[in-house]
Amino acid sequence: MYRYETPIERPRSSNYGSYYWIFHSRKVRRRVSVFSNLEYENILTLEMNPEVEWYCEYPLEITVFVGGKEEKILFDVWAKYTDGREVYQGVSYKAASDSHKKIVLQAKWCIQNGLEYEFRNEENIHKGPFLIRNLNVLASRARRFQVQSVNADQMLLGFLSEQQRASLTMLEHSGRFDDGRTLDYLADLYYRGKINFRNISNECISGNMEVVYIGK
Repeated sequence: MYRYETPIERPRSSNYGSYYWIFHSRKVRRRVSVFSNLEYENILTLEMNPEVEWYCEYPLEITVFVGGKEEKILFDVWAKYTDGREVYQGVSYKAASDSHKKIVLQAKWCIQNGLEYEFRNEENIHKGPFLIRNLNVLASRARRFQVQSVNADQMLLGFLSEQQRASLTMLEHSGRFDDGRTLDYLADLYYRGKINFRNISNECISGNMEVVYIGK
C-alpha cells in the first residue's frame, strides 16, 4: 500500500480541460489523467524512470489561509522512489504568473510539515530537445509489450552484457530479437532500468543510436 493510490477527481470542464491527457500506466496499473501538456510530460518522466516506484497525480488538496482568507491548493504529483524518498511536486511553466502563488504555498506547506518538495518546470522536464518525444515512443511500446519468458529475458540480458553497447541497427541484425520487435524488447528493458539509450535527450531514436547495458 502506498500513501496515495487514488487521485482526487477533477472535472474535465476545469480550466485546463482543453489539454486533457489520458493513458494507461504500467507503473501504477490504472488510467492516469492530467490536464496540461507539461503535467503529462512530467508524468511521462516518472513513468519511465526505474528509480520511481510509484506515483499519484493530484494526490492531496490542502487548505491554507492567505490574508485571512481560506484557499484550497491541489498538489500536482506525489512520487515514491525506490530508495524510500517521498516527494510532492508542483508543475508549472516558469513564466506562468498565475501558478506562482500555488507553487509558493505548496512549498511552504511541505517545509512546515517536514516533507520534500520539488518544483517541476519546462527546464528540468525537457532535459533535451528529443527526450519527451523519445520517452513517448518507448512508453507506448513498454505498455503493450513485456518479456514473458524468464529464459528469453536472461538470454537477451546476457547478450547485451557481452556487448556492453551496440547500435539499434546492430541489435536488429543480431538474430537475438523477433523480427520487427527489437525496439519493443528494448523499450521493456529501458522501462525496467536494464539498459539506457546514449544521448536519449538530444537525439531522436534511430538505427544509429547506441544501446548501453546497465545491468542492475
